Amino acid sequence: MQTLVEFIAQYRPGFSEEIVPADELDIALLEEHAGPLPGAYLRFLQTMGTSTGEFSFAEASFSIDGTIMTYQAKPWLRQGRFINVAGDNGLSGWDYFLDRSRPYGADDCMLVRMPLEEGFPPEASHPEHAGLEEFLYYEAFKALRLPMLPHRREFSSPEDPGAAARYRADLVSALAEKKGFERIGPTRRCALYERGDAGLLLYQHPAAPAFSFSLGCEEPAEMEQLARDFEARTGLRGVAPRVASPPGL
Repeated sequence: MQTLVEFIAQYRPGFSEEIVPADELDIALLEEHAGPLPGAYLRFLQTMGTSTGEFSFAEASFSIDGTIMTYQAKPWLRQGRFINVAGDNGLSGWDYFLDRSRPYGADDCMLVRMPLEEGFPPEASHPEHAGLEEFLYYEAFKALRLPMLPHRREFSSPEDPGAAARYRADLVSALAEKKGFERIGPTRRCALYERGDAGLLLYQHPAAPAFSFSLGCEEPAEMEQLARDFEARTGLRGVAPRVASPPGL
């Protein structure tokens, strides 16, 4: 996880001074409630498990104190298939869990979302990312790098599995490399691309062929050219990201 800290610090100087690791006693207490923790999550806790400073990954609260309190208040979660790792600070009310039944890589698990309801059916959980580490890198690039690029387009394949299968995420990666983008970070299913004057962030659904990607540029003319190239290569049409209306409108 130190590599993740250094990655974030490129866009948020001083991040390493903001974060606070979890105490080993708290980690041991969490393991009493949740059971053995996957290595990826354990490393996260040992790096920034008490606090991620002022930075938030997707409006999620990863504080180990909050997670322990969740286990104490929701005893049906203990020693189960799903490991609660973060609460939702947004409006969805769906927390973040690691699914032990879906391991990923050497020591990670699929990140899913579901509400804190006793008896909630596992098959109704929403797969979010192939693993926790994928989620962390993806959200960091999305929140910190892309907003630095004033001109952006977003592309999405159809949500219907049958229609989505006609589109291929590998075409995005191939064109990105052809256009001078360099792939960065350790993610395997999602992909982060940097070019200095532009950035590209590819998301692949962890259990379906659907994918999306965001493209950002410093210059409008280059943005339009790249957008046309990606549209021609993928068959997807890019749209400008929606901007929230000012309060009162």
